[in-house]
Amino acid sequence: MAGASRRRYTLSYHYFSQRDARNHLELFLDVGEDLPLETWRCFRGEPLKQARRRFAAAPAHRRVYLGFAGNVSGDRGKLRILRKGFFVDRRKQKPAPNSILVSL
Repeated sequence: MAGASRRRYTLSYHYFSQRDARNHLELFLDVGEDLPLETWRCFRGEPLKQARRRFAAAPAHRRVYLGFAGNVSGDRGKLRILRKGFFVDRRKQKPAPNSILVSL
C-alpha cells in the first residue's frame, strides 16, 4: 500500500458449529481497488474477547467479502460481520509478513 492512505477492512466470524475447531476470525483488508483482499485468520478464543490478537496469513479472497454475511457455498459454514471500517497500514515490512498483530 502506498503511503498512509485509508483503506476498508472487514472483520468477520467464520462459524461452522458450536465448539467446532474450524471456527475462526477472518480479517479482510482492501489493499488496492483492483486487487483481491489480503486475508488473515485467527483460530483462538471467542470473537472479540481479547483486545489484541495474532492473525496468520491466509489465501486472498474475492472483494465481495468486504460486505458478505451469510452461508458460504459448499456447506462451508457461515460468515457474520463483526466490524467494518477503515484502516491505515502501518507495517514497515513489505510485502506483508506471515502474521500481524491486530488491536480490536
